[in-house]
Amino acid sequence: MNLNNQIELELYFADHFDTILFPVLADMYLGQNDLKRARKVCDIGLKHHKNDIAGLFVLAQIERLEGNLKEAEKVLERLLIYDRGHLAAVEMLCEIQTVLGRAQNRLLKSWKHVLLLDPNHKTANDFVSKVAGKDDSGSQKKQTKAPASPEPKPQSQEEPVKNKPPTINPVTEVKDPLQVSSRLATFTLVSVLKNQGLFTQALDVLDALEEKGENLESISLERDTIQTLIDRSKKD
Repeated sequence: MNLNNQIELELYFADHFDTILFPVLADMYLGQNDLKRARKVCDIGLKHHKNDIAGLFVLAQIERLEGNLKEAEKVLERLLIYDRGHLAAVEMLCEIQTVLGRAQNRLLKSWKHVLLLDPNHKTANDFVSKVAGKDDSGSQKKQTKAPASPEPKPQSQEEPVKNKPPTINPVTEVKDPLQVSSRLATFTLVSVLKNQGLFTQALDVLDALEEKGENLESISLERDTIQTLIDRSKKD
C-alpha cells in the first residue's frame, strides 16, 4: 500500500477500522488542518488500539489546536505512561502546562524529564537552572533564621527509568514495500511502523527524517530501540 496516496488510505481505513495504520491518515488530515476528520479517525482508531502511542500524539495535537489544553495535557500524560522516551510529547506537555499555569514543582518535573531525553535542551536547562537557583537561595535564607538542626540524610537520586522495548507481534514479511515520501516522514509514522513490526521501513523513515534535519537525539534513540527489537525478533 502506498502511504502517500490519501484516497488509497481512506478506502483502506473505511474497510479496516481496526487497522494500526490509522494515525497515518489522521496525521495527514492534521497536516491539512482538517481537524474534524483527523479527530474522527483518531476516535475510531483508539477504540481498537486505546494505548497506541502515535494515535495519542496526533489526538493531543488536535486538542491543542482546538484550544482544549486540559484535554491535551491528559492525553499526553496518558501517552507518557506507555512511552517515557517520546521527546516531542514531553516538550508539548511542558508548553501546555506553562500556559495552564501549573505549579512550579510540576513544571520542574516535566522539564527534568526533557533533560533526561535531551541533556542539551536549552529551554529545559535554563528553566531547571533558574528554579534550582531560587531553591538554593531560599534554603540559605532559612538557614540564617532558623537554629542549627541535624544534617538530614542525603536522599538517593532516582535513576531514570529505562524504557522497556514494547511488546510486539512476530515480524511478518511484506510483499509490497511501503512507499514513504519525505512529506509523510514523521516520528508518528516511525512509531506506527515500529509497532507493526515493519522495522526496515521504520529505519528508512528515520533516514528521511535525518535528511530533513530533524532532532538527531530522537532519531538515534529510535534507531537503538528498533535494533533491539530486531535482535529480539531473531532470537524468538
